[in-house]
Amino acid sequence: MPPKWYWPIDPSNIPKIVVEPPGPKAQEIIKMDESLVMQSFGRWYPLVIRRGYGPIVEDADGNLYIDFNAGIAVMNVGHSHPRVVEAIKRQAELFTHYSMTDFYYELIVKHASMLREIVPISGDKRVFYTNSGTESIEGAMKVARGHFRNQRPYIVAFLGAFHGRTYGSMALTASKPIQRFGFNPMLPNVIHIPYPYPYRCPFGKNLTEEECGEAVLGYLEDWIFGKMVDPSEVSAIFFEPIQGEGGYVVPPKNFFPGLRKIADKYGILLVDDEVQAGFGRTGKWFAIEHWGVEPDVITMAKAIAAGLPLGAIVGRANIMDLPRGSHANTFGGNPVALAAGIEVINIINDEDLMVNAQSW
Repeated sequence: MPPKWYWPIDPSNIPKIVVEPPGPKAQEIIKMDESLVMQSFGRWYPLVIRRGYGPIVEDADGNLYIDFNAGIAVMNVGHSHPRVVEAIKRQAELFTHYSMTDFYYELIVKHASMLREIVPISGDKRVFYTNSGTESIEGAMKVARGHFRNQRPYIVAFLGAFHGRTYGSMALTASKPIQRFGFNPMLPNVIHIPYPYPYRCPFGKNLTEEECGEAVLGYLEDWIFGKMVDPSEVSAIFFEPIQGEGGYVVPPKNFFPGLRKIADKYGILLVDDEVQAGFGRTGKWFAIEHWGVEPDVITMAKAIAAGLPLGAIVGRANIMDLPRGSHANTFGGNPVALAAGIEVINIINDEDLMVNAQSW
């Protein structure tokens, strides 16, 4: 059985249906929501959350659900873990905000040191804090182009990728037409290439996994770099180590080592989007570790702070070199979110959650 804190009610009542969902309270809230909030997102089920504990959520009418959704890949340590709750309370009693882009506080140093220990990038590293995944991607795009002082204006991304919905990240996203429909023109100089999906390889059904990976790498070198854009103009290749919205696609074993070789050959940065796959979800801190490949920059958010808005960009120190005044924000690295983030790292270690993920 999971730790006792997961079960503030009798476990024999899980799952429990009090009233056929959506119940009357849920229907009332849904109706008000639809009249007050722009419905630019897709709700997949009429679930109105009242509270959550561990892997269980309770709706407005008292129905209990096992939460396989995890707040869209956010609640890796469970809902309302008591250690996270206590960390939030302690920090909220001290101060809830003081912009880290103008001043200093110790939580930044403590959390950044912990991040640097777990990211699979060797050597000296630097951290930049954001509020969300899409903001981490936007910042990483600026880091990549800014590092080359805009002498490399092109970025390569993959078909099937989801990197966010703000304008820069939306230009990288290519998982559903609706996410881009009506918003053109996109940010220019983004080139999409196929992703090596072993079971539906875009270069032929009869290819092996390794052949599919080689075909994509060959397409990048022979067709994109050979006929469209000189690689000396490409600043970065953005990728998800496991595509999410693209269909939960795990690429062949040879793909990322091959991509690393191409990037090194032409001096291109590899930017690893771990917003969804990171923080123990795949049994390692970051999914790219399964391929033994080091990216140059890693973006993260979602599970980093147990539901509080926090994201980060971590990259090699010589790459994270934007000049002073060129990039900042007001709320990135919020002290309450950092307090939660520190506890998330400790909990994943202390409760062997990555070992638990590997056992599935």
